[in-house]
Amino acid sequence: MFKTADEVVAALERGGVECVVLRRRGGASGLDCAAEIDGVRVENEVHVLNTEEFTRDEVGDSIASWRTPPRPRTIVAAGNWYIRVLKPAYAPQVAEALDAVVLPPLFPLPDIPKKPRYTDLDSLADALDASVGCERREREKDAADAMTCVTQRSEEPCAYLELHDTSAERDDALRLAISVPELPRFIVTAGNWSIQFCDRSLGREAADDLGGVVVS
Repeated sequence: MFKTADEVVAALERGGVECVVLRRRGGASGLDCAAEIDGVRVENEVHVLNTEEFTRDEVGDSIASWRTPPRPRTIVAAGNWYIRVLKPAYAPQVAEALDAVVLPPLFPLPDIPKKPRYTDLDSLADALDASVGCERREREKDAADAMTCVTQRSEEPCAYLELHDTSAERDDALRLAISVPELPRFIVTAGNWSIQFCDRSLGREAADDLGGVVVS
């Protein structure tokens, strides 16, 4: 819980993300600040809701209103506060600094098949390898259930594979991925997995072979 937006900014700095105040909104409850993350300037809109004026449900409704169409946003939130991260690709770093969660826009998703499911990443990678190739596999350092690999028609890693613990986590990962326009992705998913491709034709071929649907 925070009482003011300045307290959120101070907590960000303690978490390793210095955010310089640009302008203030709504007295102590709101402000805009800019942080440099991985060399990129990232603006953030900080909102704090006074718990004496807003119930828990009202806080939730306020957050939901930012995530829904026609103008969905990526939000970092916890307790009685939330931050709109204007560059969604950097929302995870903001969330980590504050021990919060990333709430992606509530984009509509297609009906996702419940199967096939995979018990481990290597099994998913083997299935992809039988389709469009999956060589030079490399596990992601910061994600235990993710890896990259090189396909038959690429020289650099062109496939990003993930396993998800729940359907809700899978859907959040999909929505976060498609909320970053700077990184065009072609995504195939089903069951407890998703694969992001850099090549549209590869994605369509893999979707047919693996029994997945396309999210793009």
